[in-house]
Amino acid sequence: MSAVLNAVLMAMQIVIGLFAHSDGLVADGIHTLSDLAADGVVIAVLFLGAAAASGRRAPNSDGGFHASLATLVIGVLLIGTAGEMLWHSIGPATILTVSTSVRASALVVAVFVMFAKEALFRYMRSVAQRTHSGVLLASAWHARLDAVSALVAMMGILGSMAGLPMLDHVAAGVIGLMILRMGYNNCWSALKDLAARPLGNTAGQ
Repeated sequence: MSAVLNAVLMAMQIVIGLFAHSDGLVADGIHTLSDLAADGVVIAVLFLGAAAASGRRAPNSDGGFHASLATLVIGVLLIGTAGEMLWHSIGPATILTVSTSVRASALVVAVFVMFAKEALFRYMRSVAQRTHSGVLLASAWHARLDAVSALVAMMGILGSMAGLPMLDHVAAGVIGLMILRMGYNNCWSALKDLAARPLGNTAGQ
């Protein structure tokens, strides 16, 4: 459900963002694209965990080593996405470009995305708690951050519509910093967990 929703939202954000001249909405669409890739990693981890649990060995349902590795991959992906977004929002080409006021359609999409991501967070959190899945719970909180980034994009769009077009670029930069922080936290947590695992346990999982 998360992957399908993210695919729909990504297409909507990028297409409408380009049409409505909203850098903030396009940046949030790129963020959603990274979410879609992260969904693929999470699905793979859950599949590996289920396959291991159905075999003779019975590791935890998320496959501890695989979960940490997936968290690291997601973190690296987020850092790369954040770097691209920050360069686009504060790079020389953007600074020298005359900003264009965004259209109201961008605001409608940003509001819709914000509520959709919040609903996804609540749904995924309930499933994670019911199934005791740490990976799914982390993905749920990722969706909550997505709702916050959509709120930031919405504020930038409102500012642009009010006659301050540069606020849309600022919103894109803020979203980039939020993603950068989340990517760093993911990488740091995953590296600590991987470093704490004995080589024998890692190989076994």
